[in-house]
Amino acid sequence: MRSSVQQGASLRPVLDMSLAMVLVGATAPLGELALRGIPLFVVLAARLFLAGAALWLLDRARRTGASLPYPPVRLSPRHWAVLGFQALCGVVVFNCCLWLGMETAGPAAAGVFTSATPAVMVLLGAVFFRERPSGRALAGVVLAVAGVLAARGGEAGPWRPAPADLWLLAAVAGESLFLLALKWLPRELSPLDAARRVTWLGLAWVLPLAFVQAGDLRPGQVGASAWLAVAVLGVLVTAGGYVLWFRGVGRSRPSQAAAVTGLLPVSAVLCAWALTGETPEASQLAGCLAVGAGILLASPRGG
Repeated sequence: MRSSVQQGASLRPVLDMSLAMVLVGATAPLGELALRGIPLFVVLAARLFLAGAALWLLDRARRTGASLPYPPVRLSPRHWAVLGFQALCGVVVFNCCLWLGMETAGPAAAGVFTSATPAVMVLLGAVFFRERPSGRALAGVVLAVAGVLAARGGEAGPWRPAPADLWLLAAVAGESLFLLALKWLPRELSPLDAARRVTWLGLAWVLPLAFVQAGDLRPGQVGASAWLAVAVLGVLVTAGGYVLWFRGVGRSRPSQAAAVTGLLPVSAVLCAWALTGETPEASQLAGCLAVGAGILLASPRGG
């Protein structure tokens, strides 16, 4: 019984991170809808404002229902710098570089580079956190990468290197740094508090550019589906995804987090199927199964 409880507790962070990646994977099809008539930085600013508002309301509800008052968390300048760095990497660099890369290189190249996220996270975990991943964890990461490559292999024909790949590589590096940087924050900073701060800091990064692009916005020409996509991106994908990831990654090793990120492009394939009706190919379904096996392989064993 005790072993089962311990195993469940050890798998909880992996489940949290997995659900976060499933939510974030919906960014691609939802973003395609949102960008129909709305400039990129306006979408980002609106998305982050809605996410920040949702997280603020959730924090107010948490404090109202608590039997004891929550003590204020004092952050050092270094911790604020880490949060600002996370917002820069995960909001500005990832979204902008991914968009610029896909605009010129196409979705096939984006799929190949997105699939490199688990491997990049293992490398960064070794460099910044001095983690020496076990053979089991490395095998899980390799299996996850192979599964993602299979899941994305049916898109837009074979991939060939192009100059735009630098944008995609920057997007992968930015997302990887964002996902790992939480480990530089104090443990007393709750996942909700961390997500709320990163969201508002991300809004501060993109707001000036959103004001510049706002002149190109024609609200009357934007369909209801685009505004609904922005709302879902803000409340569900950003707010929910941030809280779940921050809650899971703080209690897991970088190699485990790396394997879980393999769900990101796989989720994008499945979400595109659900939202647009695009039927996944057999290679994509096989890739999804391989990613799931890789995540289980890299997950901690109970007992």
